[in-house]
Amino acid sequence: MNYPWYKIVHGDEIKQGDIIENCPVFYVPEELALDSTEIERQEFEIGFEERNVIVLSQTCDMVKNQESISDVLLCAIWLRTEITEGKMSKNENWENARKGRFPGFHVLNKCDLSSYKRDYRMVDFRRIYSLPLNWFRKKVSESGDRIRLLPPYREHLSQAFARFFMRVGLPVDIKSFTQTQRPK
Repeated sequence: MNYPWYKIVHGDEIKQGDIIENCPVFYVPEELALDSTEIERQEFEIGFEERNVIVLSQTCDMVKNQESISDVLLCAIWLRTEITEGKMSKNENWENARKGRFPGFHVLNKCDLSSYKRDYRMVDFRRIYSLPLNWFRKKVSESGDRIRLLPPYREHLSQAFARFFMRVGLPVDIKSFTQTQRPK
């Protein structure tokens, strides 16, 4: 069976799994005071940088003229060739991420569509952004063609994000079975 990973789309219809390259994402400067009374008196600029991102908001929430959200949820994605240092630069860690052993990351297959060839990508669930949906819709509409992740890979991405987001740390865990003796 043939299950392609991607297709090329354009226009203002946004779906979960759309990959936007060089998308401006905004950040608050670190020097901004946290005291709300000081923020009112302080002038500051919100910065932005361009990132490759993937849409994580549910498609049904972004249907044009039927939107149920005001902001679209995005995660940073990195080409394999961009990750040259640190833990994720090693092949064994890409393999562990591919197998779902690193919940903060998700591996996407390379794209072999003509004119849109891209290396393997790493979705970084630890870098989450949101942008106003109407602004984002206009941005993607003006950006031309883009890559869209297709089912079932799109749902696999969504499930991986849910697993990362729903993790619960317990204050007292059950002791390891490898460190306790079995009852007789």
